[in-house]
Amino acid sequence: MAANVITCAFCEGSGRDPFGLLSGLSRCQVCGGIGSVTIEEPCLRCAFCEGRGVHPHQRLTCTCCGGKGMISIQQPTAECPHCQGTGAEPPDQDYLPCVLCKGAGVITVKKKVVAAKEKAKQPA
Repeated sequence: MAANVITCAFCEGSGRDPFGLLSGLSRCQVCGGIGSVTIEEPCLRCAFCEGRGVHPHQRLTCTCCGGKGMISIQQPTAECPHCQGTGAEPPDQDYLPCVLCKGAGVITVKKKVVAAKEKAKQPA
């Protein structure tokens, strides 16, 4: 698998704690102060935090992507049928990640299923 270096979503590349919880000079807990992180490809934007790296409605790293803003996936994928691609449980579930896709918004599908769908789309 190939690795991709991306800007840290949690600190937006600054290398500093975006919330200044310990001090304004504290290093980012995700990238360690570097401002960038490495993620394995293929990857996609975290659906749960919308690529921000911050857990929705809190000042914590996203529990799904670890604050990177991107999630490594296995292909082929399809939209998660449980959360319809949002990566989150219904609103009454206190902003928890989807139990099926674990916040990615997509699930890995078997190659046989993908081939069958493609064959069904072809005109007879």
